[in-house]
Amino acid sequence: MTILQTHHTIRSTPAGPRAASLSPWLAGLWSVAYLGLAVLHLVRDTGAPWVPTEASVLGSLSSSDVSVLIVALGALGLVGLALRSRSPRVAGSLLVATGLVTALVLADARSLTFLGYLPMLLLGLVGVGPVDEVATDVLVPALASVGESVGGLALVLTGVAALRGTTDRPGWPVATAARVCRWAVAVAVAVPAFYALTRIAWALGIPFGVRDEFLVELGDGKFAGLGLGLAALVGCVLTAGLVMRWGEVFWSWLPVIGGRPVPVRLALLPSVFVGAVVFSAGLAFWRLMWTGQITDIPGNEADWAAWVPELFWPLWGVALAVAGLAYAARRVGER
Repeated sequence: MTILQTHHTIRSTPAGPRAASLSPWLAGLWSVAYLGLAVLHLVRDTGAPWVPTEASVLGSLSSSDVSVLIVALGALGLVGLALRSRSPRVAGSLLVATGLVTALVLADARSLTFLGYLPMLLLGLVGVGPVDEVATDVLVPALASVGESVGGLALVLTGVAALRGTTDRPGWPVATAARVCRWAVAVAVAVPAFYALTRIAWALGIPFGVRDEFLVELGDGKFAGLGLGLAALVGCVLTAGLVMRWGEVFWSWLPVIGGRPVPVRLALLPSVFVGAVVFSAGLAFWRLMWTGQITDIPGNEADWAAWVPELFWPLWGVALAVAGLAYAARRVGER
């Protein structure tokens, strides 16, 4: 599916008009806010939330280097937004390219970490979980990364919207969309399920794919891994819903919404967003492999289960996004 075909599908669904009207505002807000913060960091040496981390494709850059990149991306985003009415093809291409770099390269694994720990953070806010133990210097960069993921996808959606008038190509046929969705869902479930298996095994004291010494060194950290593994399993269930009946119609026993059709955007937007976040996180592990720093994470080369599942995350991210897009194409085509 091309980007233009994708947008034809999206704008034919209830998600299209709303996403199209909101995305330029989010894209503009991100460009202005991050550009301003980056300029302040460079000019006045104020603190920046984008601190260097190995869990990033840009892990070898300093905070100042990243600020320079953000200034460039923010400026390109504003230029693209300004050109939408005058030159939609140029503006759309510029916005899509800028958004992809922002969401997939600038954002890093901390976006996924934040989403994984979000349930525990929410429980902590109501006095159930250990929210006080989450350090500000960890939470703020994670939120900054989430903002980059959201801003990048908003730029991409805005760019696709600008390009929609330059083509009349149709979307996917229903049969094709259904077939692609099934294959994409199979991949998008298998990868996180394998990751979850390793983390659950560790929490049970089973050294699956690691040395016994690794579990001892990990200590209570294995229970944090359990939380991430369970979150991955929840994601597997939700992803499977893209090819299940309950992914199209809410269960009848649910109050108020029971028996009603599931809004397409409720499945489409999270699939694309989480897909981008997972893809970005996976790229960070490939960078560690490329630079020979993979042993810097807990464990060593013998503890393959600590890092091999993450190398499949880019595949997971692509499959999840494709599954969401194919789901939307099928739902719209069946109407």
